[in-house]
Amino acid sequence: MAENNERVTFTKSSADRIAAAVRSYEQGDRDGTPLSFKHVQTGGGRAPFRIGTFTGAWAKDATTVVTLFTITNTPNTLSVMNLFAEITTSSINVRKCAVARDGTAWYLIAAEC
Repeated sequence: MAENNERVTFTKSSADRIAAAVRSYEQGDRDGTPLSFKHVQTGGGRAPFRIGTFTGAWAKDATTVVTLFTITNTPNTLSVMNLFAEITTSSINVRKCAVARDGTAWYLIAAEC
């Protein structure tokens, strides 16, 4: 793109006003705080994905209590909804599972067969 070399004329007061605005902008606000980015935790700091165990059968469209791995102090359980498949068992076996949070609700995403 070719430069336009036409002369532009300002009044003295307009030139002073423009110069003051440019100086103010270039000097910046030295008293302002710098940008900072903070880590945002959702749901009270609980992770959105967890591993745990449950006992016995788990019907589709039903909730059960999942006990979290690696969490020994209470609360260490979640109420989790199974939306996908019937999990049957002939005994009271402890099974591993993976759960995920959507908003405030927890859902089963995988279970040990």
